[in-house]
Amino acid sequence: MKSIKDYILKLGFIFKEIFKAGSGVFFLSIGSMVISGISPVVTIYLTAKLLDELGQNLGNGSTAVYLRILVILFSMLAFIVISFATESVKTIICSITGLKLSHNIENLVADKFQSIKQERIDNPEFLDLHSNTLTKCGSEPLNLMEGLFGMVASFISLIGYAVIIIKFNFLALLIIMIFILPIIFYKRKYQGMLFRFFSERTMQTRRIWYYLSLITDPMYANEVRVFRLYDYFRSRRKELFDDFMKGNSKIAAKEIIVSLFTSFISMIGAILVGVWLVKDAIRGSVSVSEFYLFITAIITIVTKLIALSNQIASNSKSMMFINYIFEYMQESAVLDNKKLKIKDIPVHNIRFEHVSFKYTGSDNYALKDINVNFSTKDTVCLVGENGSGKSTFTKLLLKIYNPTEGRILLDDTDLNEYDINELRSYFGVLFQDYVKFSDSVRNCIGFGNINRIQDINGIEKAAEITGANKFIENYDNKYETNLRKMFFNDAIEPSGGQWQKIAITRAVFSDASVLVLDEPTAALDPKSEVKMFDTFKIISELKSSIIVSHRMYITKLADKIILLDKGMLIEEGSFEELIKLKKEFYNMYKIQADSYSITAEYE
Repeated sequence: MKSIKDYILKLGFIFKEIFKAGSGVFFLSIGSMVISGISPVVTIYLTAKLLDELGQNLGNGSTAVYLRILVILFSMLAFIVISFATESVKTIICSITGLKLSHNIENLVADKFQSIKQERIDNPEFLDLHSNTLTKCGSEPLNLMEGLFGMVASFISLIGYAVIIIKFNFLALLIIMIFILPIIFYKRKYQGMLFRFFSERTMQTRRIWYYLSLITDPMYANEVRVFRLYDYFRSRRKELFDDFMKGNSKIAAKEIIVSLFTSFISMIGAILVGVWLVKDAIRGSVSVSEFYLFITAIITIVTKLIALSNQIASNSKSMMFINYIFEYMQESAVLDNKKLKIKDIPVHNIRFEHVSFKYTGSDNYALKDINVNFSTKDTVCLVGENGSGKSTFTKLLLKIYNPTEGRILLDDTDLNEYDINELRSYFGVLFQDYVKFSDSVRNCIGFGNINRIQDINGIEKAAEITGANKFIENYDNKYETNLRKMFFNDAIEPSGGQWQKIAITRAVFSDASVLVLDEPTAALDPKSEVKMFDTFKIISELKSSIIVSHRMYITKLADKIILLDKGMLIEEGSFEELIKLKKEFYNMYKIQADSYSITAEYE
């Protein structure tokens, strides 16, 4: 009972979305369904009637007979024309509605994706579900609607054919139905096998597409060519594809063999009833027109039942794939969004209390028992070797992840109690793996504050602060210059350092009270890096800043330095305090300072 209710709820959702995408296709499909259902039955009935009239009136040239035959003929042709015309119009409208439907459901999926926790997104099982949902969410709902309406149309036709066959003999219909059951059962079973196969091979399919992107995506082209990786990636893709096809072919071969066998069994019933009908026709129990009517109904009902078995199986498969959409939309690992607003005070306090964190699927702690406290009036530098947990620290602060253990407090209140959008607007961020948008310079900076994206003066001012204006002003179209040649032939491809300056400018343009800058000088040349040091001075005077870096000279800007090592906090304090300690921070700073001295000597 529950499964039937669940099925009806899902159908209701699908039909609602189809109706929203285009009510015309919904009503047209209903009309086409009725016409498609009755048209074949009426056509063969009228054909039999026509044969009967012709047989009875051969040599009779009366006008009444002539007109009666023409009426039957034109009625038959009218049904055929209306049926084809309706189907043609429906096909065109379905293609348009299909695009709208796909767009609408993709938007639903995108909306849901925004609410899903990052820990869940990192899970390969979720990525399989994500891939299957995006792949099937556009096509399968419309396929299901057309399939269901096609089934109803087939049922209408089958009722008509059944009435005709019952007119001959009810036992004949029973014989046909008994022999057709095996193929209906097997077709549905085969689609279930196929669905399970595709579900189990989702990760393999994703890897096949991954290798294709590596050898075809311009983003990877240079490295793939320089390291001569094309043949390797192509062969790996072929191995995966061949293995996929091997499994698929096994199921297909089984389906062909059993399908041929069950189709032959299905025809046995039609053959037996056909022989019976021929025998009655020879005896004179059935007229020529009746013979045509019955034999056509017998052959057609068998072919329609076989087609119906395919439709049932196809609809079953579509519903299985549609289950992905429902499973995705019911995903429970979503962000908890409370309504608490951040206090409107000049200085805020941030505190990590016994914070530990493990990434999804890992047994090792990326951060372990972190206890640290700092205020937003301070410039904080987070330093440490690669893999020490610096980026993880910022991701927890930005609430991209939640601590595995412990809690993070803003003004003595757990971050989990705040409105997530309030926190996102409070912190501006430069990620280490920042996005290189394919858009105008103005928008690439303006995305930092979407509410002020048209504020060109504010954008230009932010670029002046970071120094990005110096190269932007050299572009022909200045801030309207398009970046990346993904969509624009006249686009500029900035250098790595220029992209990083644009990303920093985007963070500065935000209305955030605190800027979090993760490795902000990683892509800069030494000369630009020195200049950026002065830029950070200006930024830290304008806004509270948390700077993540392994460049030790930046720590001179800091009011508070936090040193991490292997996920643990080992030192904290001001630059002068840590230098005086002459421990790990002092050693790291001295090593970098000495390396610069050696370089200077050789120069």
